[in-house]
Amino acid sequence: MVNIKFISFSFYKGGAAIAALKFHTIAKNILNYEVTTLASENANKVHFLKRLISYSLQYLQRTKNPIKHSLNLFSYKKVILFFKTTSPTVIHLHWINNDTLSIFDLNKIPSGSIVTLHDEWLYCGSEHCYNVYDQSDFFEYGYPLFRRGNFGFPWDYFTWRIKAKNLSGRSDLIYTVPSKWMFDRAKRSVVLKGADIRLLPNPIDTDVFKPNKPEAREQLRLKIGLESKDFVFCFGVSGGKASILKGTRLLAQALYLLKVMLNDDVSCRVKFICFGGKQKGKALYAGFETIYVGHISAPSTLSDIYSAADCVVVPSLVESFGQVAAESLASGTPVISFACSGLTDIVLDKQTGLCAEAYSASSLAEQMRSMLTMSVQDRAQLSLNGRKHVIKQFSYPVIAEHYKEIIEDALNLKNY
Repeated sequence: MVNIKFISFSFYKGGAAIAALKFHTIAKNILNYEVTTLASENANKVHFLKRLISYSLQYLQRTKNPIKHSLNLFSYKKVILFFKTTSPTVIHLHWINNDTLSIFDLNKIPSGSIVTLHDEWLYCGSEHCYNVYDQSDFFEYGYPLFRRGNFGFPWDYFTWRIKAKNLSGRSDLIYTVPSKWMFDRAKRSVVLKGADIRLLPNPIDTDVFKPNKPEAREQLRLKIGLESKDFVFCFGVSGGKASILKGTRLLAQALYLLKVMLNDDVSCRVKFICFGGKQKGKALYAGFETIYVGHISAPSTLSDIYSAADCVVVPSLVESFGQVAAESLASGTPVISFACSGLTDIVLDKQTGLCAEAYSASSLAEQMRSMLTMSVQDRAQLSLNGRKHVIKQFSYPVIAEHYKEIIEDALNLKNY
């Protein structure tokens, strides 16, 4: 019996953790492998102290890229012990940040392991995502010791150099990425150039995320007094540095522009549902009545929220995949997003939703107005197309077949 050993900082906190858990479910319940998991979030206080040191040292560098950075100077000891496997066993690494696996121990990853990239950290410097406004592409040509916009200790350079030293030239690992956008960038990177990289999208449970519009809409009407003529947009929020990449500022700008575009009769019937965060209740957001439902943990409840909406807006600047967009389409609701990153695999312009020009608040507002004025029949067609697209490309049975092939290839790479 093949055993798959999953390693991740967490299997419950964050998008990468949830994706890792889904692959665990596929391996155990669909492919019938034996599975074992190890999460470093359960580490002892000594390792937590090491994490704090690693976290604190990153602030010796100042950079224009405002998103999360990780040094990963330490490894969780149990991960190294986990690497000591007997055949037939495949190690599948997911979110290895928060000092789950040190950059100094990347060369200890066993032959025949699968490494899933949930963001760009592995082939970049210390940043988890390359600056979307920076076209210099250091990950492709090499990070300089000193560069414009960075001050203090050059962590980006040193972490990139160590990753390149420990991973470049290895042909005994399989790397997976969730989108064509990441596939192209990983292929072009110095760290992973020539490596075996596979496209393996995040799976979507289309039995949970499914259309339920009449019932979901009625529940919403009873809760907030929604009227039949109202048009409901839905969006999610994230806190901290994640909110930058999630496009919160651009969405706010787009809504102010949209408010100006609409006459009062149309504007008053536009409503917004916001999920995520801690806020609950009704409030005005950029001049529109908005219902905040807070954090939603149950997937079926989240699916109902998607279904109750007429359109889901995903204003992210970067998505390695686009989980919210895919779940929305599976729930029968078209999506508006920027034409960028992993979202381009999911939101197909005028087929499964509408695409705005990347990072343009005015273009996003225009597309929202287009969705508002679109005929009911055309929106219904987008909904049908969207669910079909997700079932064909991202459903559990489809991803399970791809995953099985990768596991079999990984077994063949092992040095027994």
